[in-house]
Order: sequence, then C-alpha cells, then structure tokens
Amino acid sequence: MQTLNKTKSTSHRYLRWLFIALAIGATGGLVGCAGMATGVDTSKYSRLAPEEITEQTSSDAAAMVVIRYPAMIHEYAENLFVSSFAINAIGGDVPAATAKAQTSRVAQSMVEKSSYYAMSLYRELKKVLPENSVLLSPHIIAWDKERQLHTRPLLASEQVPSVLTIDFSIYSYPDIEKMMDAPPVTFGDLVTPLIVVKSSRWVQPSLSGLLVSSPPLESAAWRDVQDDAARHFAARMQGDVWSEPSSLDFISFLAERDQRAIGLPGKSSLSGDYQTIAVEQYPLEKIQMDGPIVGQLEDDASIDPFVSSFVNGASTRIVDILNSIDHDRATFFSRQTALSRFDPELADVFFVQSQDESVRARLQLAEALVGAEREFLSAQSDSIYDGTYSGDYGQKMRKILSAEYRMLEERRRLARRQNISTAVAIIALAGSVYGAVASSAASTAAVVAASGTALAGSAWALHKSLGTKTESEEVGRYFLTRMAPTFDRQMSVQMEWLESKELITARGFSEFRNKTLSLYQARVRSMTVNVEQYCTFSYPGISASESNWYGTCNEGKASGRGYGLLDNGRGETIEYLGFAKDGMASGSGGMIMRKRGQLGATYLEGEFKNGLPDGTIKVEKLGSTPSLRQFTAGQDTGRARYDNFQSLSFKTSSAAAITNNP
Repeated sequence: MQTLNKTKSTSHRYLRWLFIALAIGATGGLVGCAGMATGVDTSKYSRLAPEEITEQTSSDAAAMVVIRYPAMIHEYAENLFVSSFAINAIGGDVPAATAKAQTSRVAQSMVEKSSYYAMSLYRELKKVLPENSVLLSPHIIAWDKERQLHTRPLLASEQVPSVLTIDFSIYSYPDIEKMMDAPPVTFGDLVTPLIVVKSSRWVQPSLSGLLVSSPPLESAAWRDVQDDAARHFAARMQGDVWSEPSSLDFISFLAERDQRAIGLPGKSSLSGDYQTIAVEQYPLEKIQMDGPIVGQLEDDASIDPFVSSFVNGASTRIVDILNSIDHDRATFFSRQTALSRFDPELADVFFVQSQDESVRARLQLAEALVGAEREFLSAQSDSIYDGTYSGDYGQKMRKILSAEYRMLEERRRLARRQNISTAVAIIALAGSVYGAVASSAASTAAVVAASGTALAGSAWALHKSLGTKTESEEVGRYFLTRMAPTFDRQMSVQMEWLESKELITARGFSEFRNKTLSLYQARVRSMTVNVEQYCTFSYPGISASESNWYGTCNEGKASGRGYGLLDNGRGETIEYLGFAKDGMASGSGGMIMRKRGQLGATYLEGEFKNGLPDGTIKVEKLGSTPSLRQFTAGQDTGRARYDNFQSLSFKTSSAAAITNNP
C-alpha cells in the first residue's frame, strides 16, 4: 500500500492556530509552515498498457459490468451515517470536538462526488466494452432496525446477470482541519478513489468471488461475500433463491465500526501475479489531478482530468480481469436466478444443462427477455449519466470543484509565503465549500485571501461562511429531479427471438417487466425435460443434517448432471456442480468445501468417483497458486499432467460469442 504524501506541518484545531496568531501577530513572526496538500500525479493503474476486450462466449442476458455507488442518503440514516463516517475515519482519528456541521458536509460531499466521478468510469468503460453491457446501480444509504445502516439499489440493474460488479466511491477525510495534509482526501484537484471488484464465487471459490479491494474496505468486503455466500446456500437448501443485493462495501465498512481486521492474503495490483488466490489490493491513493484543468471545469464540461489520472488505468485493469475469467462461469448462477423470475420450472432444469430442443427454445426466449431488460436498464443508465454529468447536477459539481481548487491553490500560495494565519483560515473555510453555494464559496476564498489576518481573527467570518445555505442540499435536489424521471421515462426495446421480433415499450422498469412476463407466458412452449423433487445428495464420511439436489435423479438419488448442497450442521458445507451417480458426485464436476474456522474455501475441480475426487484435480486454496494433483479415492497421490485435466463446463445452448464494441 502506497504511503500517503505527508508534510512537515502539524494540524492543530482552528482556535489553537487563531490563539497563536493573535498572541504573536504583533511581532510579525510565525514559526513553521503549512501543509502543501499534494498527491501522486496518476494512479498506479495508469502504468498498465490499454487492452481490448477479447472474444469469448457469453449469454445475451448478461452484462459485463455493473457499477455500484452511493447516490443518496435517506433522512432517517443521515445522523448515523455522519457519526459512523467520523468514527471510522480512514487515515487517522477524528477528535470528538470536530464541528458536526462541517463533518456532515464532508460526509455528504463524498456521496455527491462519488455520484459525479462514477460517471467518468461509466463513460470510459462504455467506450471499450460491447453495447449495453455496462450498467449503473446507484444506491441510497438507509437505516432500519433490522439491517441498521445499509444501502439498497435504486434501479433493478443488479437483477441482471453480470460478469463483474464494481463498488466505486471516493473518500474525504472527515476532519476539515486536517484534511489538507496527510489523510486521504477528495478536494479541489485531489481525489482518493475506493474500489471493490467482485464476481461470482465460482470464479474464485476460495475468495467467494472477491477479486480486488482497497485495503481499508477489504475486511468488510470479505465479510460481505461470506455472508452473501451463506445466504445463497441457505436459500438453495430450501429450494429457493436469494436475490437481494448486498450493501455497498464502504457502507458495510462504516456500519461495522469495531470489527476486527481479517488477515487475508493479498497481492499488489501491479505485481503481475494473477495466479495466486489472494485479493488484489488497489492502494489507497491521494491523486493530484491536473490543477489548471480542474480550475476550468465550470467553463468546459468536455474536459475530465479524472480520466487521465485514474479512470483510463482503472478501466484497463477491468478489461484485463474480464479477459482473464470465463464469462459463462461468472454468470451461470445469476442467470439461473434471473430465469427463476420468469419460469421456476426452467430455472430448475437449467442446472441440468440439457440440449433438448424444448429446453433450448424456452431458454432462448427467457434469456432474450432478460437481455431486453438489460437494454432497458442500459438506457436508464445513460439517462442517469446525462443527468448526473451533463445536466444541472454536473454543472453544479464542476463549479464546486473549480471553487475548491482555487481555494486550495490560494492556501498553497499562502503556505509557501509562510502566511500561516491566513492559510489556516483557508483550511477552516474549506468546510464551507462543501456547504456553500459554489459562487459564494469562491467569493469567500477571495475575501479571505485579500483580508489576511483581519479575517483570520474574525469568528464572525467563520460563522458566517459555515452558516451559508448548503450547496449539498441544493445539489441533492438537483440530483433527485434529474434522476427520478429516468425511472418513469417511456422507452422502447426491440427483442429478437429466433426469427421473431418484438418491440416492447414501457414507462418505467416495472411496466417493462410486466410486459416481458406477459410476452413470455404467451409464447412459452412446453418442455419434455423435467427434474424430480427431493432427491438425495451425499458425501462419503459426512452425515448430512440437510441436503438438496437440483437435477436429474434415479430412484430418489442424484443421478446425472445437476447442482447439490450438503450441510452437516456443524459448520461444514459442500456445494457441487457437475455429474452424479447413486446420490454422490461421479464424473466431471466442481466442489466447494467449507469448514468452520477455516479462512476461505477449498475448491476441487476435475473427476470424481463415488463422491470423492478421483483422477486429475485442480486444487485451489486461499493464499496459494492453483495446482493440478492426481487423486485416488480422495487421496492426493502427487502431481498431475494438464492434458489429463477435464475442466467443468458452464456453457449452455443459449450462449453466444461477444465481439469488440464497434
């Protein structure tokens, strides 16, 4: 993890600086210097060479990327969010004496700026990925007695199968009297991105699908994926599906408060080590964008300094990840979940991966309708982008960023001149930029610079600036008015199924889904393949308290292709996807094994016989490189040759080839 840039200045409370200034101001001398508030020029990701997305099979129903980010705060959650934001500060401890009004504005600004900067990532990924394959999922920060502080999505984007989900946010240290120095900050030309990248747990079972994380969020993200896996397992055991999206990992981090850090094995984002089963750590970086360009943002919306400093490199890394994983594997279970909304019977047969014509036709129709939903949500995402970046909201944010930059530059100039009293006033007034109307903030900065020590000693000036009507409230209203209409805007999507074309027009996603369900019910064909209920699935030597099997059976026992679960009631669970015989794994398959107290899962893929690995097996464990081993009746007998390995297939008859975005 990169060490954040530090300076020689100390970060005293404003009143302490004011006392010093008044005490020795008459002598005309002050000792020391103020922090210069600088960062690295570009992200570490910017060193990566750009790549194009490679061709591979993928379902029409699946998106490539869903970008999740905080967009709003519910009024019931605001106080808890602000207090949690201060208590769990990244980069240092925030004194209890810190002004709540200022901290509240910083907390709110993080949400607003996350919304704004997320649009840069969305725009650049859309340029390099296939059409309609990148979706936005804005979240509202909420609170209730059951879940406490959490988030929920405002769109249905996460109901569409996707290869990757990206939790994106920016960070600002909540104490405005220290934020200009060492702690991570987003202010003016400085920005600190936080990201977490996840996929299906079947992509990296030992990590439950957690691929990349900013170090401060890693433990919270790990607990989230573990909880998510447990909820999915419990639902499947009961013959149901779990489809509720998890909270944003940054909010989970805030909600945890005093949870212990988990010592997960990690690897550098630039190490080139893509084989070791470990979380790739994106370093906590305070990036300094091109200042003069930031200063021009309010006059020119076409320029985006965040792209060259972070987004280009980050989007390159996302493409690298997309190119390195099997998209069918990444979306297999989420596709089955999506199908269950249209047709639970088809969803059960999905695990069989039948090539029967009746199944194929039904599956193509269902996935074509999920694909139509993806296109509808893609259009909604474009509307959100237009409102957030190009509309009034974006214009207001660019004014704020330009005003912040001018204030920060003035503070740097004063610090270089050793004009400590005025520089400290600039720090104190930084909180007002988060709150004051942009034009007023710029004027305030100019007045402070001109008036010097006179204003620095004026408590009235500080109170006046912090009491100004908050821009955060105004931007929040702009965001709502620009965003809400996208939910009910009338849009049309043309769906192609076999040789048929259907134009589906709806005002809002709920109406669109109702029409797709009606269309499916009108066109659906009967299937000649079905699966039995209550088939047993077992593993040698484990007494199961619960088990379930989705797939073909013979005399009440798992037989043929399917998906099985087993729980011994003592913290040991097994998930298996593949072929079975006489109620046990037999043939090619993949098995996820978890034990209580074990960090991460053990994954076995290859040949099974009588429930045990038997043949060439790929073994994945947390912190190690996957290896091919030879097994006999469950016993590891040594190294194996790759040409003897039979990988688990996740392909279905509806998969199609993806190509580069034209």
